[in-house]
Parts: sequence; structure tokens; C-alpha cells
Amino acid sequence: MSKSKIPFSSLAERVLASLAAGRCVSIIGLSNMGKSTLMRALAGEEAQQLYSKARNSSGFLIYVDCNRAVDISPQAFYEVVLRSVLERLADQSPPDLAAAMREHHQEITATDSTFSASLAFNLALTDLCEQLGHDICLLIDEFDEIYAELEERTLLNLRALRDRFSGCMAYVTATERSLPLLRNQKVEDEFAELFSRTTYHMPLLTEAEIDTILDTLTLPKISQAQRRIFHQLSGGHPGLLLAVSQALAMSASGGGKDDFAALARRAPGPRTECLKIWNQLNSDEQAALTTLVLEAESKLPAPQLQRLEKLGLVQGGNPFSPIFAEFVARRGRGPEVGKRGVHLDSDSGDVWVDGVRIPVLTDLEFRLLQQLFERRDKLTDKYRIVTSVWGEDYLGEVDDARVEKLVSRLRSKIEPDPANPIYLITQRGRGYKLLSKPREG
Repeated sequence: MSKSKIPFSSLAERVLASLAAGRCVSIIGLSNMGKSTLMRALAGEEAQQLYSKARNSSGFLIYVDCNRAVDISPQAFYEVVLRSVLERLADQSPPDLAAAMREHHQEITATDSTFSASLAFNLALTDLCEQLGHDICLLIDEFDEIYAELEERTLLNLRALRDRFSGCMAYVTATERSLPLLRNQKVEDEFAELFSRTTYHMPLLTEAEIDTILDTLTLPKISQAQRRIFHQLSGGHPGLLLAVSQALAMSASGGGKDDFAALARRAPGPRTECLKIWNQLNSDEQAALTTLVLEAESKLPAPQLQRLEKLGLVQGGNPFSPIFAEFVARRGRGPEVGKRGVHLDSDSGDVWVDGVRIPVLTDLEFRLLQQLFERRDKLTDKYRIVTSVWGEDYLGEVDDARVEKLVSRLRSKIEPDPANPIYLITQRGRGYKLLSKPREG
């Protein structure tokens, strides 16, 4: 598979080898690590061919997106699985089998009984395995929320189906955390037991994979020096890679090596991505990362370091990206802000109002606040706002109403009472002003 076009080819190879050996597979990775990209690729034609060659028999790898489920319930799970099977097989199953599958799907959607839905689901997969004449691999993506809420009986049914048809049916699940952890269990239940020997963590992108992704994006011409900056700043994290690339796309020309690196560090997108990563971690993981960044002389215990490496947060004993390391350092040192006023940390992208951190701002809101914060207690007219927030090319397109709407959105996040602002003040006909101290009265 060295020449494979499947993303994360090394992991894809291990997954397909496990499936060909008749095992179920669990894939774990934080949000924006590329799990869905990999799972969709595993349902593609190339992966199908590689599986059939390794297995020496034909099979269907069917992508199931649990985000398409109408709610979080066993019945909704059964429905989205059968819907995905019907869509994937389409005209590739015998007419009688296709008709039976549609009937089972209809019964699941029409019944009010969980028992009837479970029975229809079991009969559907039984018919599929007995009559299709091909292997079936269900690639269950975005499984976290549904899996955490499924009744134990539902999981036992899935395990029973797998045990009965182990020669022709397997599951691949993609979740942010391990299956037992999602259900607050210290040991695997009978369903999670299927994956105990074949649980794989999403890796960071290789340099070659980063280059492949960059070649698919609409970006200004990228020099080799800039490609190396992409490698370094993103650290191979797919979400951060896209955020850094957007920072380049937003610049007029991409700038030189130093300009681009500085731009990526200042842009709100990469900081927002770092915050998304941080918010997925538990307090122990956050503390370990803070220690690693701020107390380099203090060696983390090997189990903690390995845990961070599996999550794709550490590579070679260091945080995977300098942007993420800077973000962690900022969080660890804490904000140097007073009790009153609006404070913006341009490095981390964090904003505090009266000592309280506010929710993440959108890109436009952040640029507006950054401009006003740099000119605290000074009037900023609409011309300056449009050029700094949207760019000079938008001078003829952004009207007063659009500026006022953006100001209103920002007020809703930084003002204790947006209807009576004490920090972001309007001076009619002239512009806006961010006050360093709250306006009295």
C-alpha cells in the first residue's frame, strides 16, 4: 500500500489487514484529526479492492454516518445503519434481498416499539449475511454520542450478530475516546471486547500527506520554504493545517517566510483550533501538557507522555506544534488582566471581560475587537474598520448596516448589558470607541 492514495495510508493498511483477518477495529482520535476522512476513504473503491485482495473474497465496506441519525436512540441507530446499507448496495444486491431490506427498514421507521425495531434490524442483517454472498464491513463513524446512550441490550444484539456471522461481517467504529471510556466503564463490555486487540489511534499527518492536502487547496503559490512552515506550524494536525492554510489565503500575497510564520501565529483561526483541541481534554491531560510546556526540566511519567502521544498531542517528547505549545503556555501562565475592563490576548486569542473569559469570537468579531483594542479610548471610524476587518477590496461592498450588525454581535459577547454598553461606545456619524474603563452611569 506504499503507493496508495488513501489518506493516513499506514493506519489504513493496518485497518484493512485486521478486517481481512476477520477482526473488528476501533479507531480513536480527537475531533478534526481526520477520522471521518479516513472512514470515508475506507468505503472507497481502492480500499474495497485492497480488502478483497487481502481477504481473497469480495466484500462491501459501508460507511455509516451516525450524525445522520434522527435522534439518539436504538431505533434511530438501526434506521441509519440500514439506510446506509440500502444506499451503498443499491442495485448490487439480488432483487428479493433488496425488497426484504426495504421492508425491514420501513418497519423500523414505522414502529413505536423498540423490540419490533430491534427484531427488524436483526432480521435485516441476518438476511444480508445469509443471502448477499459477500462480506459486509460496517464503518460506523461519529459513534460517540449514540454509543454512550445505547441500551446494553442493543450492544448485546450487535455482539450476537457479529458472533453468529463472524466469517462475513465486521464492525469498524470511529470515536474520540475509547469505547469503555465513553460509557464510563473500567473494563470492556461484551461489545467493546470485540475491539480490545485492534484499537488504533489516529496519527498525525506525514510531511508527504501534508503536501498532498496543500496541493488540493486553493492557495496562493506556495514556496518550498512556506511548505516547511506548514509542516512545522501544523505539526501534521489536519484541523490546524487547514486553519494555518486559511491564514495564508487571507493574506494578500502570502508574504515571505518570516511574514507568513508571524501571520499564522497572529491569525485567529489557528488559535481557535488550539482552543477546540484544549476543550476536548480532561483536567489531567491539560495539567500534563502545561507541565510539559512550562516545566521542561520536569520529566512527565512515561504513562502520561504515552497517553498524550496517542492523542496526537506530543511528538518526539514535545507538543506537536509550536502554535499549540504557545497556546498551552498562555493558558498555563494565566491572564494578566485586571478585574474591570476588556482585555485581549493577541497571542492566545483569548478575551476577558471584567476578569471572566468569554466564548470564542468569530474571525470577523476578533478582527474588529483587535482593531478597537489597539486603539483603546480612541475613535475608530467606519473606513478604518472596513479596511482592517474585511480589507480594502470591500470598501464599496460593506455598508453601514453591515458594520453595525458586526458591532452588535461583538457587543452581545463583551457587554454585560448589550442594550446599555459600557465598553464599546457608538459616536453617531463618526465611528466607535472601546473604552479601557467602563463608562459610568
